Amino acid sequence: MSLSDLADGGARNLTAFEDSTSLSEHAYSRLLELILAGKIAPGTMLQERKLAEMLSMSRTPLREALSRLEAEQLITRAHGRAPVVAHVGIENFVFILDMRRVLEVEAAGRATGHTTQEAADTVIRAINELVAIESPTPAQHWAVDDLVHGTIADASGNPLMAATIRDLRRRTHLFNTSRIPKRLMPGASEHHSMIDAVMGNDPDLSRQIMGKHLDNVRDAIIEYLLGSKRS
Repeated sequence: MSLSDLADGGARNLTAFEDSTSLSEHAYSRLLELILAGKIAPGTMLQERKLAEMLSMSRTPLREALSRLEAEQLITRAHGRAPVVAHVGIENFVFILDMRRVLEVEAAGRATGHTTQEAADTVIRAINELVAIESPTPAQHWAVDDLVHGTIADASGNPLMAATIRDLRRRTHLFNTSRIPKRLMPGASEHHSMIDAVMGNDPDLSRQIMGKHLDNVRDAIIEYLLGSKRS
């Protein structure tokens, strides 16, 4: 087999992978919107065949989307049965955000004076690059958001706290700029302030800025959820 044959085969595989990923993302987004809006009621059994027909796709990307929804605890499975839509109440996300606030506010305080200049420069550069993009994708936004919060969590000096923060953040990952676009620029400004604070020497100021940021995130998520339920 020639190098050109290998290249052609690799290109076809890459195209197939990109197509599958795109279909999986479409299925995930569509099902997520229906679940959050209450149009697929809690307790509804999700049958792959019917969903594949509804979305006009094969079962492979659909299964990837269902696995993602299951990881985010929006659907559940019991004893190998078909997935079932979980109860998605606003209070569930409020509880998660409340726990994030408790941990991340404390992490910000502990990270103050312990964040390296190199790490801070990397974060600031990533924030600036993100806001310079005309229409950043949810993945680009999440990567920077994760970098900001992860850097602060790691600098807290408590690996268990940092790991728990990351787990809680994953559960609110679905609320990205594709659903709450108005948070992109304010969020970037708040992220700048958070990094500036932890590079200083006032832990209480760092806690205050982190707390305000998470309050703003919570309010935007609740507004989105209420709007979804009304639509």
